[in-house]
Amino acid sequence: MDNGRSRGTVKFGNDLGIPMSSDGNSKFAEQAGQAKTKMIVGMAIDFAGMTRVFAEGSNTKIFLKLEELLADLDRVSSRQEYDDLHAKFCAWFTQNIRTAEKTLKNGAIKPEGPASYGQAAKVLDISAKVFVHYSGLPSAEKASGLLPILHGAIDTQILKHLKKRFRKSGVRATTIEEINCSEYQLLQSLIGNEIQEDFKAEICPVQYDDILFLQLNRAPVN
Repeated sequence: MDNGRSRGTVKFGNDLGIPMSSDGNSKFAEQAGQAKTKMIVGMAIDFAGMTRVFAEGSNTKIFLKLEELLADLDRVSSRQEYDDLHAKFCAWFTQNIRTAEKTLKNGAIKPEGPASYGQAAKVLDISAKVFVHYSGLPSAEKASGLLPILHGAIDTQILKHLKKRFRKSGVRATTIEEINCSEYQLLQSLIGNEIQEDFKAEICPVQYDDILFLQLNRAPVN
C-alpha cells in the first residue's frame, strides 16, 4: 500500500517543492543565512556599546552598511583588500553618521556632530571580529584566512594602555572620539609591536583585543 513515503530514496530540493535559488541552494537556507548575518550584526553593534552614542536613525544606516560589508568579506583575499574595504567604510561612516546630543557631567550640552574615524573603526572592528572570529563566517575556511588581517578593536582602556606602553609614540587622542585616521593607523601599528614583543607574534590583533579587554577590565578568566 502506498502511504505517501518513498522507499530507498530521500527527496530534496525541487522534488519536495522547495523554492531554489539560481545556484541550486534552497531559498529557505539562503533566507536562514541572511537572518543569521542580521542577528550577528545586531549583536556586534550592541557588543560595541555604541548604540546610544549616535543620533536617532543612525543605527539602521550602520546596520545596513555593515551587512553589506560583511557580505563582501567572502571576496577579500589579501590584507590590502581588507584595509581598503575598512577605509571605505570608515570614510562613509564619518560622512553619514552623527553623534547624538549629550549632557556632560558639568551639565553643559554637547551638540550632535559628525562621528569620528575612531568611532567608525570601533564599530567595524568589533563587528568583523564577531562575524569572523567568533562565528566562523563567511565559512570556516574563509574565516581562517581572514583572521590574521582583521584589525584590533580599540576602546578607551586599550587606547590608554597603548599610550602608556609606548609613551613616545606621539598618540594624542585621549578618547575614541578624538582618534583620526592617521592616529588609528598608528595605534594599529602599536598593537602589532606589542604582539611582536610581548606575545612572540603568536596571536592576531583580534585575539590581542580579547586578551587586553579582559585584563584591563579585570574580568575573571578561568
